[in-house]
Amino acid sequence: MKARALLIPMVALVLASCGDDKKSADTGAVDTTTADSAAPDTSVADATTTVAEVDPVAERVAAAEEIAGTYTGEWHNTTFASNGTIDATFAVDAATAVATLTMDLGGNVFGSPDPDPVLAEFDLNGEGPYTGTSELFGDYTISYSGGHLTFEAASVPGVGGKKMTLEGDFAAGGFSGTYTIVDLAEGTFEATRA
Repeated sequence: MKARALLIPMVALVLASCGDDKKSADTGAVDTTTADSAAPDTSVADATTTVAEVDPVAERVAAAEEIAGTYTGEWHNTTFASNGTIDATFAVDAATAVATLTMDLGGNVFGSPDPDPVLAEFDLNGEGPYTGTSELFGDYTISYSGGHLTFEAASVPGVGGKKMTLEGDFAAGGFSGTYTIVDLAEGTFEATRA
């Protein structure tokens, strides 16, 4: 959110008096008396409302801290009727604005037994989307907004370079959603925050 200052000018109304013509009784001459016109009030009353400047890095850190924690659960490949475990820890270092994820998937992942944990680091000084690479997923991109996370891996090595997309939501102390490996498989996952 960008800082905004609203300036609301208020202008005073100008009041003027009207003159009055009178005939003098003594001389028969016309006596013109004009009331002093009020000079326009040129002062302007300024009311300034300032919205506090919001630090976008602090906002991203705060959003990450809301979902930080340890998650455990399961994934289910609905195409091939396989499943496995999820153990993940997401931590945030507010001083450096860096978030780290350690995720361990158990079971037969991408047709291979129990892969090594995935380690990822996200620099929250930048607004994202965040990119990274891992042996399991290849190059990937993560976007996060308002509790919704989108993960895309353009070419997953273990499935012949097919694209994987995951959509998930953080809600009620957990993280759940669906994933798709294009032209190969679909599945679901659900993990609870400890």
